[in-house]
Order: sequence, then C-alpha cells, then structure tokens
Amino acid sequence: MNIRVLIIFFGLCLMLPRPGHAMKVAVILSRSLTAYTTAVEGFEVSSASLEYRVLNMEGDMEKGRRIMQSLKPGKTSLVVAVGTEAAIAAKLLNSTIPLLYTMVFNPPDFLHRQAAGIIIKPGIDAQLKRIRKLLPTKNRIGVIYDPRYSSGSIKKARLSADRHALILLPIAIEKQEDIPQVLLKLTRDRVDILWMVIDKTLAHPSVFYLLLAHSSKEGLPLFGLSSFQVKAGALAAFCVDFPDIGNQTSQLAEKILEGKNKDVLEFPRKLIIYVNPKTQKQLGIDDLGVFPEVQFIQ
Repeated sequence: MNIRVLIIFFGLCLMLPRPGHAMKVAVILSRSLTAYTTAVEGFEVSSASLEYRVLNMEGDMEKGRRIMQSLKPGKTSLVVAVGTEAAIAAKLLNSTIPLLYTMVFNPPDFLHRQAAGIIIKPGIDAQLKRIRKLLPTKNRIGVIYDPRYSSGSIKKARLSADRHALILLPIAIEKQEDIPQVLLKLTRDRVDILWMVIDKTLAHPSVFYLLLAHSSKEGLPLFGLSSFQVKAGALAAFCVDFPDIGNQTSQLAEKILEGKNKDVLEFPRKLIIYVNPKTQKQLGIDDLGVFPEVQFIQ
C-alpha cells in the first residue's frame, strides 16, 4: 500500500465517529415502573434516527443528581427526563443542554432555563370533546372540585364546554365532608353526567365510591380517572396511551435537536377510553364499541 493511500485511509478513520465519543441524547429514567418503561420502549421504536442512551436513576434522587451533573455540553445534545423524579433531578442539569421532560402530571418549575414537556394528564378539551361524542343526547355535566387545586382545570373546562355545546355545572368544595350535600344539589340541577377531575381533595378512594353510589342511584354515567374505577363501576375513564407518549416524545426530541419547540408544552395526542360494558347496559346507553378508542374492561 503506497503512502498516499495510507494517508487517505487514516484521514477517513479520523473523520468517523469514535465509539462513545458523543452521546447525543441522554434518556434519564426515574425508575423501572411499567408505565415509564413502556413509554421508553415507544421512544426507542420511533428513534431510529437518534443516537441515544438510557440511564436509570432506579428511584435514587442522589444518583439522579449525579447523572445530571455528569452530562456535559458538547457530548450531550438533549436530555429526556422520564417521570417526575428525573424531571426534578434535571434542575441540576447544565442550563445550556436542552431539556425535554415527559411522563409527568404537572410541569416542573425550571428557573432560568427553557424546558419542553409532555404532560400525561388527558387534556380537558380532549375529554369533553369525547364525552360529547360518546353521549350526544346528554349535555349537563356536573363536576365537584376544590378551588385550591382545580380552579385552572375548571376555567379551561368552562371554555371547552361552550365550544362543544355542553353545559358545565361545577360546584366548589373545601372538604370531603361537603360532598353528600353537593351531590344533592347536582340532582336538583338535573345534571345528566358526572365527571371527575384530578384534584388532591377528591383523591381519596372514599370520594370515588360516594360518586359511584350516587351515579348508580340516579342513573347517571360517571366518567372516572382510571381503569380501576371503571372496573369498580364507573361508565368510562380517559387514559393515556403510554407507547404513543414515547412516540410523541421521540418526535418532539427530533424537533428540539433541530432547534425548534424548546419550551413547548404538549398533552397526550392519543387517549384510550376504558368502558365498563355492564354499567353501559345498566344505563341503557347505545353501543360504544363503534368508537375505535374504546376498550371494554370488566
């Protein structure tokens, strides 16, 4: 081999990426929860064009902080924090590294830096739009909430209700003991749907069973918050599709790496509507299986 060929050969070798030279995307997993790992699997399926590495905090905040502090500009082009713990640990991330958090319920407060995110709560407008589609002959929606925690959700719901020709009848409470009296008021207001929102005051299982008993007594469809509540007797619940959240995260990551959407906040694009067929039959509601988003659960 002559000297000119050798020079060209070694020159090309220097231009090739060296193993471990640059970790483009660091995916930081809070812990090995099924929801998180399922979302990461969805991310991996959609990330063929991305160079990434998954690092697991294993629920250890100190480990998470060390991971974040070890990531350096130039070697890491984007950090994807999966779950609340990873998002909190990301507060120690170098502010010049773009950050995308996903699989969290509420946007973390990142001071002095941009951060994009995907919230795993079903959007208010998306829920009301589907309620209108599922139950087109019913439009008076009763909802109980604590203003300390859910005033923002109710404000959005008022706007969405008008948009979808629904009548929202929200009643504010301060403590769980107010609920029986409030349910009587909803009966007097002739609501024909009960809808639950995520609310700290209403999070106790006993509150759900009060609403469930009332919905059964009055023949009202109850839209709960989880597949567990649907199994227990609620008519339906809107839940996120974790693999699709991973896909959505991958697509947003690509945009951020292109210099776009560095501070955007997104809600899930796809929802699964879990329906209890026994409750549906008891309420005399037409077949909901015609909707592709519906999955029956018993």
